[in-house]
Amino acid sequence: MKKHHQVIVIGGGAAGLYATAGLARLGVDVAVVNADANMGGDCLHFGCVPSKTLLHMAQETTEWTEIQAKIRDVIAEIQVHDSVPRFEEIGTTVYIGKARFLDAHRIAVGEQELSAKKFIIATGSRPRVPSVAGLEDAMYETNETLFQMAKLPRKMVVIGAGPVGLELGQALQNIGVEITIFDHNTEFLKHFSRDIADIALQKLNLDIHLNSVLTEATRLNKDEISLKITESGVEKTLIVEKILFAAGQIANIDMLGLEQTGIAYDTKIDTNPYLQTTTPHIYAIGDVIKSPSLTHAGGAEARIALTNIAFGNFSKVNYSTLASVIYTKPEIYQLASTQKTNRILSASGANIDRFKTDNEPEALVKIGIDTKAKIVHAEAIGTDISTVMQQVALLKSTGAKLTDLSKPIYPYPTKSEILKNISDQLLTEKLEKPILQRLIRKIIKWRGLS
Repeated sequence: MKKHHQVIVIGGGAAGLYATAGLARLGVDVAVVNADANMGGDCLHFGCVPSKTLLHMAQETTEWTEIQAKIRDVIAEIQVHDSVPRFEEIGTTVYIGKARFLDAHRIAVGEQELSAKKFIIATGSRPRVPSVAGLEDAMYETNETLFQMAKLPRKMVVIGAGPVGLELGQALQNIGVEITIFDHNTEFLKHFSRDIADIALQKLNLDIHLNSVLTEATRLNKDEISLKITESGVEKTLIVEKILFAAGQIANIDMLGLEQTGIAYDTKIDTNPYLQTTTPHIYAIGDVIKSPSLTHAGGAEARIALTNIAFGNFSKVNYSTLASVIYTKPEIYQLASTQKTNRILSASGANIDRFKTDNEPEALVKIGIDTKAKIVHAEAIGTDISTVMQQVALLKSTGAKLTDLSKPIYPYPTKSEILKNISDQLLTEKLEKPILQRLIRKIIKWRGLS
């Protein structure tokens, strides 16, 4: 097998495979290294795919074995596209094993030594398990182990009220597990506006405790664990069967031998806007860099990195239209920005007929605009609201104005009309300006209609 390649991608997860496939289609001599033969990474095997399948199936059945079978089927169907044979068919060389840098141009994969002109690091991340006194492996699950459980516990504590904790917590509760969620933050969904967070806290129907830290775990018997949790300075004891840790991720860079490369890193790898590391021929993408840890962010970064490798550094990463979604019921959507907002307009489901028919008056959309009425950021909460809100991201990407949302003819009744409602608010304000009202009255009078 060839030992030198023009580009080697380290990591066969979503971001790494996107970059690999793109380079292969351009005719680049590219190889991909993955730790095992089941490529696809966290998203396919432990994250997005199984969790969203669980969320869906939890609305249809409470039978865990039936849910697990569906999860396996969905993963297997998608796995074909991420398989070794498929990547070999498109001209990629695949190496199975853990990679470690020997120097800035050479890596070891098992007993093999490989070299490349350029590298892309895309090794992803793994669940973070906090240090807790008395904690044993058998006491807890993470998203990497949950879906393989032979049976579900009757009572489970979830540590972490972020997207993973909320999604898995709600799904498990829907199929009969008694769920309590603890989070160290003092505010729920602290990066969201308070009205969106308050609606979420009410509608998710989850037992959520903030300002809480798990300090000790003790095995009582084969089915019970005693947990000590400090909540707002008060120590509490809770008896459960299992803990589910959803307390963030750790970048998989500690075994790469980065110290041999000259790359600057701490808990994650430093990159410039072109996604180069401080060793310029080595690029990094996905969960290993200091960017949003989202599958679609990794995909966007992969596109930038492969373009810059193939054609030279002219494409910079831009997260201005990167939205995040918590796929609970209701969904929670955010198109974040650090740009200055001139004003925020909002509309609720109470004023939109389709939300009324679906008994969802609490649904809420908020859109921030600048002085020229261009979209800066957006937030929303509502069932399936992410599909509605992607129109806003599209508008932002084109530099269009909020009022452009009034131009299409919306099917009636749809939830998308909530965007038209917000846009119409701005149009109505303009129409009601005295100077424009005087002009309108003059035109109407001139046409003999008054």
